[in-house]
Amino acid sequence: MAATPSIKITKTFTYRGVTRSFSNRYHFNGGTPADSAHWTTLADAITAAEKAVHLTSGGATITLATGYAAGSDVPVFTKAYSLAGTCSTGGVPFAPGDVAALVRYSTTARTVKNHPIYLFNYYHAVSTGAAPAADGLNATEKAALATYGALWIAGFSDGTITAVRAGPNGATATGVFVEPLVTHRDLPRG
Repeated sequence: MAATPSIKITKTFTYRGVTRSFSNRYHFNGGTPADSAHWTTLADAITAAEKAVHLTSGGATITLATGYAAGSDVPVFTKAYSLAGTCSTGGVPFAPGDVAALVRYSTTARTVKNHPIYLFNYYHAVSTGAAPAADGLNATEKAALATYGALWIAGFSDGTITAVRAGPNGATATGVFVEPLVTHRDLPRG
C-alpha cells in the first residue's frame, strides 16, 4: 500500500494547573488537497465536526490544524483555531487529564501474520460516567465520538477530494468502535 497524506488536529486543555497540548493525526485516502484553499476547507470541515466531541466547559480547545503530504513529516499547511467544544454532559465530572477516551477504527488490512490492522485515536479532557460507573466514558461523549468516527469513514471534502480515514500505509477504515471504558495515557510532567 502507498503512503497517505494526513492532517494533525492539535488541542489544548488544563492539566495539573498548566496548559497542555495533545493532538490526533488522521491519515486519509482520497487524494491530497491541491492548495492552501483546499487544505483550509478540509481543516474547517474536520475541526467543525471534532469540536462536537470536546466538552463545553473545561474540555479541550482546538488550536491548530497541520497538513502533511503523503509520506512526509514536513508540514505543507497550517491554520490556527480557537474552537471550544460543544459537547454538554450535564455537569458530570471531568476525568483526570491523563485519562483518555479511545476510538478504534477497523480496516480490512491484515498483518503478515494475518492479524487485523486497527487505527487508534485518543482524546483527553473527557468526562466519565456518574458513580458507580466512574470508569466508563460519559454516554453523551461516547455517542459524539462514535458520530465523529462515522464522519471520518464517510469522509470530509475539501471541495474536490473526499478524505476518508486510513492508516499511514493506506489501510482504509471500515468501522468505528468507541471504547466504553476510559483509558490512560501519560502526559509529560513539567
